[in-house]
Amino acid sequence: MPSWQGAVFNALLSYLVRPCLGYGKARGSLPRLRLRLLALDRRWLAWPAGLETSRKALSQSELLYYPSMRSGESREARGSLFYIRGGGFCFKTPHAHARMLAELGLSCDTDIYVPDYRLAPEHPFPAALDDVLEAYIQVLSLESAARLVLMGDSAGGNLALSLLLELKRRHLPMPRACVLISPALDLALTGDIERMLGAKDPFFSLESLLRLRGAYLAGADPMAPAISPLLGDLCGLPAILVIAGTRELLLQDSQRLLDKVGAAGGDIRALFYPNMPHVFPLVAALPEAVDARLKICEFIRDRLQG
Repeated sequence: MPSWQGAVFNALLSYLVRPCLGYGKARGSLPRLRLRLLALDRRWLAWPAGLETSRKALSQSELLYYPSMRSGESREARGSLFYIRGGGFCFKTPHAHARMLAELGLSCDTDIYVPDYRLAPEHPFPAALDDVLEAYIQVLSLESAARLVLMGDSAGGNLALSLLLELKRRHLPMPRACVLISPALDLALTGDIERMLGAKDPFFSLESLLRLRGAYLAGADPMAPAISPLLGDLCGLPAILVIAGTRELLLQDSQRLLDKVGAAGGDIRALFYPNMPHVFPLVAALPEAVDARLKICEFIRDRLQG
C-alpha cells in the first residue's frame, strides 16, 4: 500500500512544482527558473557530509568525480557508477543528486562519475549527448567498462539509453549494467496520448513536458534514436533495471522499454511503485524511495560481482 508520506509529497508537488513549469504560469524564462532551482537546491539540501568532489575539464563541459566514502584508504572500490543527472535537459540539482549518490556509493562500494553536461535552451541537442559521450570515453581511460554501471534519471535516463545506442554504433565498450529511473525515452510522443492526457502526474503536465522538449529539440527530429532512444535498435544492450512510479506522465516509456528489450531477448527488470511520482527515489524521506535504493544497490552489487 502506498505510504502516507508519498500522498503528502504528491500534494506538495501538485501545488508547488507543477504550476511553475508551464508556459502560462511560468515565472520567467527557463534559464531564470534554472537559477531559482539551483538556489533552492543549495539552500534546502545540505551537501552530503564527507563527500569529496574533483572536476576534470572536458572540451565543452566538466566531468565530476565523487570517490567512494568507504573506510580504508588503500582498499579499491568494487567498481564505479557513471551517473547522468536529470532535469528536463534544462535544469540540474547538484545537491539533491549528490545526497542520493553518496548513499549509493557507500552502500554499493563504488566511486561515482557525473558528467556535468551543457543545458538547453542555450545548448540544445546534440550538446548534452556529445558531452556525455566525451565524459564516458574519458572514464574508459580510467576504468574498465566491466567495472562500470551506467545510471540516469528522467532526461538523464534518456541520455543514458542514447549513450548505449551510440556506444553500440561506434563499437565502444559497454558498461556492465544500466539503471534507469523514470526515464524520458520517447520525445516523439509515439505512445498512447490518451493515457498521457489522463495521467494524474503531480510533477509534470503535458504542457510543461512540451516546453522542456521544445527547448531541447530546437527543431531537431524527435524520431531520431539519439533523441528518442526507445525508437532505436534495443538489441545487444547490457542488463537493465528500470524504476518508475505509476503516477508518472512518462510511465509508458518505461513499460514500453520493458516490452521492447524483452522482445529483443535482452535482460531487463522493471519495478513500478504504486502512486509514486517522477524520480521519487531522490527523496529519501519516502519509504518507497528507501526500498527503491535498496533494490538499486542489490542490482549494482550483483552485476559487479558477476
